[in-house]
Amino acid sequence: MLLNIGSFILIGLITGYHVYYLFHRKAMLAGTAGAVVASVLSGLSGLACGALVVQSFDYVLIVSLGIASLFAIIAGFLNGLPLGVQTAIHGMLSGTLGAMFGVVLGSLFFPSKLVVLGITVVFILCFFFTQKMGDSRLHVGSLKKKKAQKGSKRKPVGISTIVLAACVVLTAGYILSSGDQLRLGAIGMPQFQVAAVDEENDLQVATMELTASGFSPKTTEFKAGSMIKAIFKVSRNAGSGLRLVSKDLNFSADLKPGENIFVLNNPQPGTYEIVESTKGYKCNFTVKDFDGAVK
Repeated sequence: MLLNIGSFILIGLITGYHVYYLFHRKAMLAGTAGAVVASVLSGLSGLACGALVVQSFDYVLIVSLGIASLFAIIAGFLNGLPLGVQTAIHGMLSGTLGAMFGVVLGSLFFPSKLVVLGITVVFILCFFFTQKMGDSRLHVGSLKKKKAQKGSKRKPVGISTIVLAACVVLTAGYILSSGDQLRLGAIGMPQFQVAAVDEENDLQVATMELTASGFSPKTTEFKAGSMIKAIFKVSRNAGSGLRLVSKDLNFSADLKPGENIFVLNNPQPGTYEIVESTKGYKCNFTVKDFDGAVK
């Protein structure tokens, strides 16, 4: 959690730095180049924030969309304001669009410190690469500005705003209407684990997570001759009315959000299938003899 909070703070500080940068360089940036840079950086801020928020809030899409979009609107407005009201509007729309894509992208990855770190590093690299592209336009900004003032016809600026607004509305509609079809946390989901040994209590302890994408990991390995403490941690996005059933182990029990603890005594070697009966999610317990054999 500290890494997530630190990443949020870092994104905010870097975004604030760019607002400062634009306020002090606005006179030297060409109009179009400056507007593009402001919109791209607003989109990057929204993208990174959306991906981090959905990772931090356990894939709750509505809450994540709300928080990320609010951040993106504020950041986009401040980024674009030094270059005019039109650019500020584009910044808000680009940031919101980026936030939505970030929420979807972040929801596809299984939560881990590596994912959060990767999002932060990629954001920093893309942010400063885009800023360097803006710096390359500083020397030609004044010349383009003078040419633009020599009575040339101005191109309509409303079309790009309409296109961005339409993209925001369509993207929001798609996410809200089909969010339950997203394979939440499917990328990087652990598939296998070996139970930890609690020597003091003579227990084998293993934790399995149940999310909207199913059980993680799919297979857990135990050794015969020691009691099993199985902890099924049910995520909020997994749904309600869940029931854990195993014909092999001859048990059936309701699952509640949070930790559900089951203790199995004297497990015999073999492979045991465990099913969440309402959604059909499956996982396996593999119990091996001390020589590694599964009977």
